[in-house]
Amino acid sequence: MNKPALDGIRVIDLTQFEAGTVCTMSLAWMGAEVIKVEHPKRGAGGRFSFEDPKHDAKGFLIMNANKKSVTLDVKADEGKKLLKELIKNGDVLVENMGPGTIERLGFGYETVKAINPRIIFAQIKGFGNGSPFSKYPAFAPIGHATGGAASITGDPDGPPMQPGLNVGDSGPGYLCAMGIAAALYQREKTGVGQQIEVTMQETIMAFARSSWEAQYRTGEAAKRVGNGMPLDDVAPAGMYHCKPFGPNDYIHIYISRHPGSKSWEQLCETIGRKDLLEDERMTTPRSRYQHRLELDKIIGEWTAEHTKLEAMDILATAGIPAGAVLDTMELTNDPYLRKREMIAEVEHPFHGKVLIPGFPVKMSDTHIPVKCSPVLGADNAEIYSKILGIDAGRLAGLKEKGII
Repeated sequence: MNKPALDGIRVIDLTQFEAGTVCTMSLAWMGAEVIKVEHPKRGAGGRFSFEDPKHDAKGFLIMNANKKSVTLDVKADEGKKLLKELIKNGDVLVENMGPGTIERLGFGYETVKAINPRIIFAQIKGFGNGSPFSKYPAFAPIGHATGGAASITGDPDGPPMQPGLNVGDSGPGYLCAMGIAAALYQREKTGVGQQIEVTMQETIMAFARSSWEAQYRTGEAAKRVGNGMPLDDVAPAGMYHCKPFGPNDYIHIYISRHPGSKSWEQLCETIGRKDLLEDERMTTPRSRYQHRLELDKIIGEWTAEHTKLEAMDILATAGIPAGAVLDTMELTNDPYLRKREMIAEVEHPFHGKVLIPGFPVKMSDTHIPVKCSPVLGADNAEIYSKILGIDAGRLAGLKEKGII
């Protein structure tokens, strides 16, 4: 087994909530040493919940695996000095504070670059520098709205809707991690770092790029299609209820619109309705769309005879694109996903054994076990003594003054 890809890379983590934390957690899963810098009492944003302000929220565990935690009051003068020392010894700094916050703390890019010219300085914000919205606060739902996702989500005759995924947070986090990896590679050639900016709005636009195909085809803004195919008016493409008819007992079936695809013929044969192949109303994806209500009823009668996993197996085995709707509990209990550590078990001192989503990137020559997120300040002694050379007496004094 080779050393991890980012072995030897040190990340100063000034992130909170989801977008930034997903970025730094991804770097940790690729082998980087991630040092999460947190307030001595409050911790980082998202560590504690309103319901239990004394113990780590389980959401924090999900976002901060494989990291180290140090406490530091970065608003205090002595705290700023310690942060500068950490920056001198770091390779990457990641922050996703509110607009202008990092600059007001005195750690904008030019300042950090002067401290350590080799550092990669990465920021995740709602909107880009220079945007008319750049000073506005943003969370994932704001990114979904301003990046186009809400406009294409929901039923055609209903209002825009938020997507069920929090892609406006995790999406920028993953893209930022990708940018950092590229910047680290480039630094091997140039010897200097650079600034990286990833925004929620632009990330959503990137994930929604296929919707521009629909816009250019119709000359109008991409529309909401419910469970249909957003790229084109084609059928069948939708959710079909399966037994025992619970809230998630559905299967999604999509018949390709591309010429040469045999999936329509395969579907008709599989559900015992080869007569539809002779029906002139069903000859093309668009003509089927015009009669989709009747067609959906026919398909729904077949799916109602099967569970969603039975239907998926029958259809997919016949070469028909189909996927059962799996909820979070089903995914958590999936033995295959457990074996791949996409669902990983970690041990927390308060919560005990907790199952959390793992890292979706699997590498043949690298395996980094998923470790539980650190308790607040768990690594103070290691980081401050081994990296900054601070002795036990001074550490005790810093703790007494509330600096760490």
